[in-house]
Amino acid sequence: MCGITGHWAYAGRELGAAEFRAFTDSLAHRGPDGRGLERFPSDRLWLGHRRLAVIDVSERGRQPMSYADGRYWLTFNGEIYNFIELRESLRQLGHRFVSETDSEVILAAYAEWGPDCQLRFNGMWAFAIWDARDKRLFLSRDRFGVKPLHYAEVDGCFSFASELKAFRQLAWCRGGLDEQVLAETLRNVVGQECTPHTLLPGVKRLPGGHCMTVGQEATGSVQTHIVQWWNTLEHLPVPPADLAGQSERFREIFLDACRLRLRSDVAIATSLSGGLDSSAVACAISELGRRGAVDHVPEDWQRAFVACFPGTDLDERSYAERIVAHTGMRPHYSTVDVNVAVQEIEKVIFDLEDVWYVPLVGAWSIYREMRRCGMRVSLDGHGADELLGGYHFFVQAAIEEQFGTAFRPGRYLDLKRVRAGLAGGTKVGGSGELLKHGGIASDLRSVARRGITRGLERLGILEPIRSVRTRGQSWLLGTSPSDPILPPWAGSGKSLDCDALRHGPKGGSALQKMLFEFFHASVLPTFLRCIDRASMAHGIEVRMPFMDWRLVTFGFALPDESKIGGGYTKRVLRLAMQDLMPDSVRLRTKKVHFSSPISDWARQGLGSWLLDIAASRAFLEASAWNGKAAQVAVEQAVAGNASIDPVWPVVNAYVLQQHVKAEATPVLCEPVCMNTAHAGSPL
Repeated sequence: MCGITGHWAYAGRELGAAEFRAFTDSLAHRGPDGRGLERFPSDRLWLGHRRLAVIDVSERGRQPMSYADGRYWLTFNGEIYNFIELRESLRQLGHRFVSETDSEVILAAYAEWGPDCQLRFNGMWAFAIWDARDKRLFLSRDRFGVKPLHYAEVDGCFSFASELKAFRQLAWCRGGLDEQVLAETLRNVVGQECTPHTLLPGVKRLPGGHCMTVGQEATGSVQTHIVQWWNTLEHLPVPPADLAGQSERFREIFLDACRLRLRSDVAIATSLSGGLDSSAVACAISELGRRGAVDHVPEDWQRAFVACFPGTDLDERSYAERIVAHTGMRPHYSTVDVNVAVQEIEKVIFDLEDVWYVPLVGAWSIYREMRRCGMRVSLDGHGADELLGGYHFFVQAAIEEQFGTAFRPGRYLDLKRVRAGLAGGTKVGGSGELLKHGGIASDLRSVARRGITRGLERLGILEPIRSVRTRGQSWLLGTSPSDPILPPWAGSGKSLDCDALRHGPKGGSALQKMLFEFFHASVLPTFLRCIDRASMAHGIEVRMPFMDWRLVTFGFALPDESKIGGGYTKRVLRLAMQDLMPDSVRLRTKKVHFSSPISDWARQGLGSWLLDIAASRAFLEASAWNGKAAQVAVEQAVAGNASIDPVWPVVNAYVLQQHVKAEATPVLCEPVCMNTAHAGSPL
C-alpha cells in the first residue's frame, strides 16, 4: 500500500526535481518506508512512489519498478492477493521474476495480456504503467474503487496522484476549493465518488472499474481515453437454488477471501467493532488458523483492535469481548472520547480531505493505534451492509415495494420483523410489535407521501429529489435534502449524478436497484474513500474480504429473501457463519454504525470549538450554505436541543475550506538520490 504520482509534460513545462519530489513526498504518510523517483528526460516524464512495504520488504520491491528490459515501468498502490497463483501461471508462459512482489506480477501480467490482465487480478489497486517504447501511460483502478486515483490535464501536462492534497504542491493548483462542487456535495454528500468531479478545480477522479490510456497519436498529439473495464452485472454466477446451498457457497468464498488477504510479510490485525461484519472477519481468520489453511502469513497475524466509546450508544465493547474470547485473538482496547475529538478533529478533517456525514475520529484513531503497536495491515468488515442489505432503508424500500406489486402478506410481515429488530426490537415480535414499529396504515401513508412527492416533482411544483442517494442522505441524517441550512437549489453545471447507474439493473426489485446504487455509486464508494484516507494517514493498509469480486458477484446474484428475510438482514452471512461465531453476535439484530458520537461530543468539550466556527464571519457569509441557519443549528446542537448531524457536513466543509485557503507556498525538500541509469546522466 503506497502513494503514487506522475507528471508528463508532453507539451508543457517539465517539473524540476525538487518540485516533483515535493509532489511525491506530500504522500509520505501513505508510504513511510521509502521514496522512489524516476525521470525519463527525453519524454519529459516523472514517476513517483512512496512505499509502504508489505510484500517482499527488501529493496527488490522498490518502485517505480521496471520490466521487460526497461520497456515497462510501474508505480502501484494496493495489493494483488492472488499474486502467487498468477506468478506461477506466468512462469509457465516463460516469464522470470527477480522479486517476491505482487508489483512485478502486475508488470508481467500486463506484458503478457495487456489491459485484459485487470480481469485476472483479485485485489485492490490504483496503478500506472509507462510503456517507454510506445510512449503510452496506462492507468487502472480496481473494480470497486477501493484505492484512489486522481489526475489533471493542465497546460499541456498530465499529472496523477493518490490524493488531492498532492496537487496542492503544483503551482497551478494554489487556489481554493471548487465552490460549485462543494455546494453540490453538501446537497449530496455521497455523490462525488462516481463522477469525475473533485473539490479541487482542475483535478478529476478516475472512477472505480475504469482504466485510462494517455498516449501519443499518429498525428503527434496526446489523447486520453477512459474505458469502463468492469461491470458487476456482467459477471454474475448462478447460485445454488436453495438457501442452505447458498450459505455454504458464501462461506467457502468468504473464507478464501480472508485467506488471500492474510498474505503478508508484516504484522496483521483486524479492526473489531463487535458488529456482525467485523466479527465475521475475525472469526473467519480464527477458523483458518484452526484448520491450518493459511499461507504466506507473518508470525503476528491474530490481533484485534477495538475502538470503545464509553457511555454512548455506539459502544460495542461487550460484543467485541465475546469475539475475542471465542477466537483467542490478542485484544487492544482504545478509548475514543471527547478529549480525543478535541485534540484531533481538525487533523482528521484534513486527512480525510473531503466531506462526510460525521468526523471519523474512531476509525482514524484505531488505525493510529495499530501503527503505534507495530501493525501495518488490517482486515476489516467494510462492504457487507451495502452488499447484503444491512441498513434500515433497504428494509424500508422492500416494505414499500410490497404495495406496488403483488402484495405478499408473509413477506410483508417478515420485513416488518426485520425492521423492528434493527430498531432494537425483537426479531420475533407479534402483532403488538408490528404496531409498535408502525403497522400497515403507517406504511401506506409512507407510500402515499412518496407518490405525492413524485407527482409534485413532475408538475414542477417541487424541486426533484434527484436520486436515491439524496433520499439516502435524508435517511442517514434524519433530515431533508432541502434543509434550509442550504440555500435554494440553483444548479452549477457540475452534477453529481452518476453515469455508472446507466449500467445498473434494468429490471428486478427495488432492493436490487438500491443495493447496486449504494454499493457502486454512492454510500460505499464514499465511505471507502474515507477509510482509505483514515488508515493511510498512519500508513495502515486496510484489506476487505467482503470486497472480493467473487463474493460481490455472488451476493448480487442472490434473491432478495437470501439477503433480507427470516427476520434478519444479511441473512446469508448469518447462516454462513453458523458454528463459527457466537450466536449472541451472529443473531444480534440491533444495528450500530461504526461512527463517532458527534452529537454527544457537541454537548461536551467540542461545543466551544463548534460555536467559534459558527460565529466566524467566513462561516456566516459562505456562499455554499446559509450561514445564519447553520449557526442556529450548531447552537441548538451544543445546547442539547437537536442533533449536530444535519449541520456537520457544513462544519466539515468550512474547516477544510479554511485549511486550503491558509496553505502556504510549498517548501522544497532536501536533495534526493534517484535511479537515473536509464536517463543518461544524473540530475
